[in-house]
Amino acid sequence: MGKTYKIGVVGAGNMGSGIAQKLAQEKMDVTLVDTKTEFIEKGLKNIRQTLEEGVKRNIFTPEKVEEIIGRIKGTTDLKELKDADLVIEAVFEDEKVKGELFAKLDQICEPKTIFATNTSSFKVGNLAKSTSRPDRFVGTHYFFHPAKNRLVEVVPHEGTSEETKEKVLQIANLHGKTCLLYTSDAADEEDSVDL
Repeated sequence: MGKTYKIGVVGAGNMGSGIAQKLAQEKMDVTLVDTKTEFIEKGLKNIRQTLEEGVKRNIFTPEKVEEIIGRIKGTTDLKELKDADLVIEAVFEDEKVKGELFAKLDQICEPKTIFATNTSSFKVGNLAKSTSRPDRFVGTHYFFHPAKNRLVEVVPHEGTSEETKEKVLQIANLHGKTCLLYTSDAADEEDSVDL
C-alpha cells in the first residue's frame, strides 16, 4: 500500500509512547504530543529503552533504533496535528479531560482528520459528542505494551462512518496490528466481536 499517513498521538505516557513506537517501527511518521516538554522527553526515553532492549535480543540494530526514533517528532503544540490523517488520544482515564482535549483538537484539525480514543472506560459515542465530527470518531483500544502486543480493539459508535472504520482498520494493519472490530456500540453492550 503506497499511501502514507500523518499520525498524531496525544499523551506520551506508557500507552501513548508505546503506540508512537509501534507506528514508527512500521515506517510511519508520528507526532507525539503532551502538555510539558519533560513528559515528551520521558516518553522518548522510554521508547529508546524499549528499542535498546530489542538490540540486546537481536531484534533491532543500533542503526534501526535511530531510524525509528527519527520518525517520532515530540512537541507540546497541538497545532502540529492540524493536518494529521488520524489523531490517537492516549491521555489518562478522565472523561472530562478527554472531552476537553477532543473539543480543542476539533477546532485545530482539518475536516479530514479522524479522532480515535484509546479509552477502555468510557463510551466512545459520549466522547464523540465533544466534536463536530462524530462520523470521524472511533475507539482504538491498544493493549499493553502497544509496541509488543499485536491486538487493538476498533470500537465504532453508532455515528462512526464506514469510511472512518475502513481507514482506521487500514492504518492498524499498516502498523502490524490484529484488529478486533466491534459492531457499533458493541463494546458498551459487551457483545461478541468480529475477528
